[in-house]
Amino acid sequence: METLAKLIKESNYTVVLTGAGVSTGSGIPDFRGPKGLWQQVDPMDALSTMAFYRDPKGFYDFYFHMLSEFEKAEPNKAHLAIAKLEEAGYVKAVITQNIDELHQRAGSKRVLEIHGTTFAGYCLECQKESPLLFSTTLPKCICGGLIRPKVVLFGDGMPETYLEAEEETHKADLVLVIGSSLAVSPACFLPLHAKKMAIINLEPTPYDDRAVSVSHKKAEDELPKLLQFLDLEGQKRQEA
Repeated sequence: METLAKLIKESNYTVVLTGAGVSTGSGIPDFRGPKGLWQQVDPMDALSTMAFYRDPKGFYDFYFHMLSEFEKAEPNKAHLAIAKLEEAGYVKAVITQNIDELHQRAGSKRVLEIHGTTFAGYCLECQKESPLLFSTTLPKCICGGLIRPKVVLFGDGMPETYLEAEEETHKADLVLVIGSSLAVSPACFLPLHAKKMAIINLEPTPYDDRAVSVSHKKAEDELPKLLQFLDLEGQKRQEA
């Protein structure tokens, strides 16, 4: 973390990319881990556009189970530290593969959700957007149309937010990857646009040999140490 702190101090434009490993400390299982939801269902089926249109009720049975897990979760030390880095001026944007909105709840301001959010949807009939809350029935719009989640499902294209994320990583001197296996396309390609990348992830990633700094420890344990090496005690970074 001392080495990483030095890299961040030297960088003029640092961007964070987060994955499921940031939220495991909040009690949300890594979907691809041994105890994850992907061990119980096939994600290509459960959260696919085909599943949604073929069987909306079955789709939402699983979806609302997932949403209820997110609703119970609270931001952990990793989320709070990332928000602190942004507040201090060290981080310009937080790109996240997660759909749990824990970054926003922790205080991060510029969050690019490249896979969407669990907590919002839009009507397939009138296109009106609305919050998506837990329900035992199919969510319907006031016009009677079925509401679809604002989540990037398997079979969907990437949203415009992904293009923003690409622009951010192209501008970056450093992309700090936190809690991502870097195994999901196309998000895994984002760090390659930057001049340098650093990685904090419990398990090895395919890009470890390209990174200037690698830690295989829990994000919620490492990031508070990083704040200490950056001497962040509520003071904002002095801008040039």
